[in-house]
Amino acid sequence: MANDAPALPRWSVVIPLHNKQEFIGATLRSACHQAGGSDVEVIVIDDGSTDESAARVSEVGDKRIRLIQQPNAGVAAARNRGIQEASGEWVVFLDADDILHPQALDAYREMAERFPQAQLLGGKDVRIDSAALSASALPPLPKPLPVDLVPNFPDLFVRRGMPFSSSSVAIRRQFLISHGLSFPEGESMGEDLDLWLRATERGELACTPAGIVSYRVGLPTSLMGSYRGLELLPVWRRLRARATSGDVPQPLRASSLRLVAEMEITLSRRLAKAGQRASAWRHLWAARSACTGHRWWVTLAALAAGSKWLLLKLR
Repeated sequence: MANDAPALPRWSVVIPLHNKQEFIGATLRSACHQAGGSDVEVIVIDDGSTDESAARVSEVGDKRIRLIQQPNAGVAAARNRGIQEASGEWVVFLDADDILHPQALDAYREMAERFPQAQLLGGKDVRIDSAALSASALPPLPKPLPVDLVPNFPDLFVRRGMPFSSSSVAIRRQFLISHGLSFPEGESMGEDLDLWLRATERGELACTPAGIVSYRVGLPTSLMGSYRGLELLPVWRRLRARATSGDVPQPLRASSLRLVAEMEITLSRRLAKAGQRASAWRHLWAARSACTGHRWWVTLAALAAGSKWLLLKLR
């Protein structure tokens, strides 16, 4: 007897949704209108929206979209639910107000074929003001796609910044399951970084500098826009604890601690600008392992001089 079970999709696009009725339609269409997009399912986790977001999802009318509604529990819980519901080989994360490049899945496919050992695939996000995004179009992706393995993610982060965002990354579903990886629930800042760091401690990352998602900026409800950064996020405290305890693989320990130190320096500068000089000194001392770097000494000089002008110049 023939097996009538439907074939599993290769890609599961997971979209956490909370009160994004203005944007979710365009986001869903970008996920569904992919080159070679028949091999995809789209899982929307409506995390207790109180606007018309759920109705907008239904209006798209694509059978590949599955809407799951739950009481509000936060973005980490919504993404974790999406992982649990996914059936594809790869979980592709996409925020409910961002736009996938029409060749994004093709880009992920090419990356996976060239580096089959990679467990994570990442691409650049192109940050566009929300008011202009509807009129913006990402250029066609280059062929062949530039792709590199990233042997030391914390080191790359320190030197160049984040190479991908929560809307431009794909992870093998079985890799997540086998390592028990999930987003830390109850947190709304840095919870995605926590997963990327723990995942790259266990598996290989392949990245492209090509832009594969349009990332909205300038939204009044953006968490990043409202965050003032006057405390060290749990993601950095946990990374330091793993690195000092030996849970981070030895080749990544020094760079992991350097990454935390750079975040301490940034926090020291923010605290100084806010007039919290004692806390600024404390965090700069915690970052003393980075004293070989220019940023640490400039921050020390600014704090020692007590120069408001110099402090305002620091970023």
